Amino acid sequence: MAKVKIQGNASGTGVLTVTAPNTSTDRTITLPDSTGTLATTADSVGGANGVDFNDNVKARFGTGNDFAIWHDGSHTRFQNDTGNLNVRADVFNVTKSDDSENIILAEADGDVKLYRNNAIHLETLATGVRVPVGGVLFGTDTAAANALDDYEEGDWTPTLTNSGTISHRVGKYVKIGNQIMVQGEIRTTSYTNSGSTDVKIGGLPYSSFNESNYNFAANITPITGFNSNATNGLVGYVSPNETDINLFGVNFSAGANYDFLQTGEMGTTVEVFFAVHYRTN
Repeated sequence: MAKVKIQGNASGTGVLTVTAPNTSTDRTITLPDSTGTLATTADSVGGANGVDFNDNVKARFGTGNDFAIWHDGSHTRFQNDTGNLNVRADVFNVTKSDDSENIILAEADGDVKLYRNNAIHLETLATGVRVPVGGVLFGTDTAAANALDDYEEGDWTPTLTNSGTISHRVGKYVKIGNQIMVQGEIRTTSYTNSGSTDVKIGGLPYSSFNESNYNFAANITPITGFNSNATNGLVGYVSPNETDINLFGVNFSAGANYDFLQTGEMGTTVEVFFAVHYRTN
């Protein structure tokens, strides 16, 4: 049997105390044959593949035990009593317990992604925040039909039926869900003043709702180039499943609107402002 020697330091004054626990379970301290780490074996701490802690046994850190990690038999607990709980990582990834699905993914100098059932439902971008699936619901609402799933701004190019030289035209639109709001202006220098087709402003960025009971009114402001038939003003509407604003003249004395045709009703130089709010499919 090898010799066992416990030796104190001659210059020290402290006492080395070895105390046996009040238990009938054996405790073993095994010393390596060569230079190495002291190994201990017990049924609460130890193991061939790591360090094992029983339920409710805390690993504590800090002079005042300010941070602790433990498992209570049902849940894993992190407790931090002082300052912030800071996690340093270039990539922070929370996954399902078997590592088969992402839950949260955050990358330094990159995006943060939140997942549901391994599909991205919210992510940050350099230009803002994107909701790739579904949409944004407000309050306690859970109905998919009420989700705000689209917002868009852009330009569009308005046209005029049988027009000649268009000197200026501009169109802007905003799309919120299925609601479209457009504004625009057209000026011509040589309008083709002929034909019997209703005058239309075309090129709307989205077709209107395809339902026979829907017609959407437009605000039309004629500036120049409109003859007497437009004295009382113009109105416009968007028919179902169309990308045109149909123009109508107003005749208050007759108590009715009438088709606004090209022949004799518009001069060669025309300027008109317009706006319409309509629904798309």
